[in-house]
Amino acid sequence: MKTQLPSIVEQEPGIEPVRCTSIQERYLDLQSHSPGSSLANVAMRWLMKGAVRDQTIQKALDFLAGRHEALRTRFERSADGYSQIVVEASPRLSLIDLSQLSSDRYQAEAERLASLEARAAFDPVVAPPWRTTVLRRSPNEAILLLTFHHAIADGWSVGLIAREFAAAVEALERGQRPDLRELDLQYVDYAQWQSALLASDGLTEERQYWRGKLSGLCPLDIKPTRQRVLDAGRDGEIRSRVLPRPLTDALQALARREGFTMYGLACAALTRALGRKLETDEIIIGTQVANRDDPLLFDLVGPVVNTVVLRLGIEAGSDPLTHARRIRDEVSQALANKALPFAEIVAGIELSDRKDLPLGYAINFAAQAANVETSQVGVIRRGALELVSLPSVTTGCLYEFSFFLVERQEGWRISCEYNTDHHVAAAADTLLKAWSEEMEAQADLVESDREGWAPASKGDQPSGDIATPVALSLERRLPSRRPTRPYFQPCVLQSEGKLPPIFALSNRSLYYPLVQRVAAGRPFIDLQWADAAELPPLDQDSIRRIAADAVRQIRAHDPIGPYYLISLCLMGNVALEVAQQLKSLDGEVSVIFLLDTVAPGYVESMSRFDRFLRRIQLTDRIIPDLIARVRKVRSGDMSMAAAMSQYSIVRNNPLARLIGRGGDAPRPRATNEDFLNHGLMDYLLDARALYPWQPYDGEVVLFRSSKSRVGRLFERGLGWDKVVNGQLRIFDVPGVHDDMTREPAVATIAEYMSWMIDRREGRWSAERSAG
Repeated sequence: MKTQLPSIVEQEPGIEPVRCTSIQERYLDLQSHSPGSSLANVAMRWLMKGAVRDQTIQKALDFLAGRHEALRTRFERSADGYSQIVVEASPRLSLIDLSQLSSDRYQAEAERLASLEARAAFDPVVAPPWRTTVLRRSPNEAILLLTFHHAIADGWSVGLIAREFAAAVEALERGQRPDLRELDLQYVDYAQWQSALLASDGLTEERQYWRGKLSGLCPLDIKPTRQRVLDAGRDGEIRSRVLPRPLTDALQALARREGFTMYGLACAALTRALGRKLETDEIIIGTQVANRDDPLLFDLVGPVVNTVVLRLGIEAGSDPLTHARRIRDEVSQALANKALPFAEIVAGIELSDRKDLPLGYAINFAAQAANVETSQVGVIRRGALELVSLPSVTTGCLYEFSFFLVERQEGWRISCEYNTDHHVAAAADTLLKAWSEEMEAQADLVESDREGWAPASKGDQPSGDIATPVALSLERRLPSRRPTRPYFQPCVLQSEGKLPPIFALSNRSLYYPLVQRVAAGRPFIDLQWADAAELPPLDQDSIRRIAADAVRQIRAHDPIGPYYLISLCLMGNVALEVAQQLKSLDGEVSVIFLLDTVAPGYVESMSRFDRFLRRIQLTDRIIPDLIARVRKVRSGDMSMAAAMSQYSIVRNNPLARLIGRGGDAPRPRATNEDFLNHGLMDYLLDARALYPWQPYDGEVVLFRSSKSRVGRLFERGLGWDKVVNGQLRIFDVPGVHDDMTREPAVATIAEYMSWMIDRREGRWSAERSAG
């Protein structure tokens, strides 16, 4: 029976309806026009390994529904639009036992049931419009199917739900309540903020950009490839091919060297392939952006994703690299104007000659990177539970062709979902083959003469006005919610240059000597701990909260990357989390440079006796350190209060703290070593012990003081070999810990940093170095 949304909102007692966001209205309209359609569904599936009881799964789902209001939302329509109402509702869990089937029959039945689940329509009037099905193969293995109406979730939301589901299951199996930090806001808050933003003049520049960009556009003509075109629906099928690991590695090397993301590189190859096969010099592609620049949105379940339109030209005779650079710049400009909802972007614009397309355009492209929660691509682990991402099941095809790129352990998988009512499988296979060929042509560039390679220019990437990604920030529009605290204040030590920037994290200004040696041609921004910053509550999310503010400021300066990070001592643990968050937002972190930083979990994993023994062995540094600090006081490099505050017995004395704060006149930032900074170090030491770090799949360089202790309790790698799954390099630096940013240590650090950066940006080779 067809479901019609009510024409009048019947407000439930004590519940205030909230106007839906633009993307919610888009998918509710789609559902209203085709009530039995699954086109508005989001379907994901995971292989679940580990002994998890069915009742634990239900409890975990109940916990998630109680935590996220979007998962308890129903929808209604009034004369002036759609509204959402949060109600009390339990999630739907279906348990299907397939344990009696043979292996082949199990796989076939699991595929059939997954397809049925993905294609079953929702009634958005009834809460909650999502469901979970468990296909049980054994007590230790099952397939988890999660299906949502797009009005309550997007792809980011589903990944977040999967991670929180794993955490909840792991805790509940231990008989404990899931320990997840309190949410900063719910989706209805975001909906109210977006409504206020659209009513303001905060998106004037975005509107002007899109009017200019899409003016004079000719609709893209894609002729059906089936002899007999069907109009019964929009059935889809997904065709895929995996890029071999060597090809994947070569493309990633090219992306690092030229300053591309894999998204940009793949998009450039796709446009060349489509231009060749469709015989056109201009391609119109829709693409999805997470739209979650503000850390307040990181843990929000609900459709925040936006679609932007890429109008990409193809110049005859251009080589793959020149084309990729131009496409990167076009994409950068589009992403800099991504805050305007898709409905406004395309208002009055005809994107395709086909009139039956639900979203008005024929070709879509999206990319999905590795899961940052683990070292393994597409895997979430919590205790004994493991969730392994499985290939998606089609819910129907919104477009003529939808291309996507997914990172897998064996290599990048490129896929094409095509409309089977209008096209044959051979058409999708032909386009996939052409896309793969263009990627192979890009990979051939890796073997080219590196002397001819120029580092990627970032001059045409968004800057200036993009410092605040959205003209009207969330925290100004949500006074009733906790805003994201500004823990850091940026100090621009070097502003000029088009090379990838270096961002330092520090509790005081330290990096002036280093800037003069390594920042030629590139910005160098020192994110210093703000004098007025209040420390967040001490818990397992402390470092994440601090890092989130650094991420916001980094992306405000450069929303794309790649980035270099550098930090000293305990701030290095914050830099690690910053890198993890940047990668989760599809930003590229080239290298993390750590100065004498102990890895999280290194000391904490030691036995109590070993920690005591380690502390005893460190006491022999007290006298030499005291002598060195007395010399600094005499030379004027450090105040007496700051020198004494280096010792916890003084810092923790209330009277000494009061005297220290009141006795010193204000000093320049370069020597600002006051009690606030050492209080921060004590806090970070405690926060590091609680920090639930995850393995880092990237490149890290550790500079270690040559005066540091060595031995069983003082490993040369300071524990980073257990944290870094990528490449870890360790260099010894002359001097003691306190002098890591002074000469002669700076000279050594600058030499190795310059060498590493030149390698990453393609300006160094062994042959040139030997010459």
